Amino acid sequence: MNKTPNHLLMVIFGLVINLITIIPATADDGQLMEAYPPNYEAKNFKLSDLAGEMHELEDYRGKHVLVNFWSMSCNVCKSEMTTLQSAHELLDREDLVIVSIHAGDPSEGVESVLKLNNINYPVLFDIDLQLGDWGIPIMPTSFIVSPKGNVLYRAVGTRVWNSPFMIDFMQGILDSDTPKPSSAKPL
Repeated sequence: MNKTPNHLLMVIFGLVINLITIIPATADDGQLMEAYPPNYEAKNFKLSDLAGEMHELEDYRGKHVLVNFWSMSCNVCKSEMTTLQSAHELLDREDLVIVSIHAGDPSEGVESVLKLNNINYPVLFDIDLQLGDWGIPIMPTSFIVSPKGNVLYRAVGTRVWNSPFMIDFMQGILDSDTPKPSSAKPL
């Protein structure tokens, strides 16, 4: 097969992006998530899950919401989902909802990935890619939204959501809307 220089550049670019996103932020540098300016309102969404049930961000008002954007074409996104599920189980709090939003059509094999990883938090589908205004530079990108609907933090790239350091960071947010000073520094 004859590969053009442009095709090779695209392959190399894809590999570099995958390498960048496969390296999670760790406790070593204290940069778990990027802090957002105060009172930055999250954009509402109205999306369906696999069963066709509609979900809106507004439905979760009064709770913290971890919104995770991912895609089937992103292998690190699929691996990150297992750590999100584990964090969901470890935190097990009424005041926290984890919602994943798949960018694209659910017919791309999403259901098998969810079953394989025993995902039991809501997974929604942005088929028309209408949520681009959330500020998603790469997949995965995640946000923590406050009970009042404001974006508190953003994580660009993969994270190990079930690591002790990330669980401590999340507990700090859930307990006070402000992370413990020893847990994280804004990027």
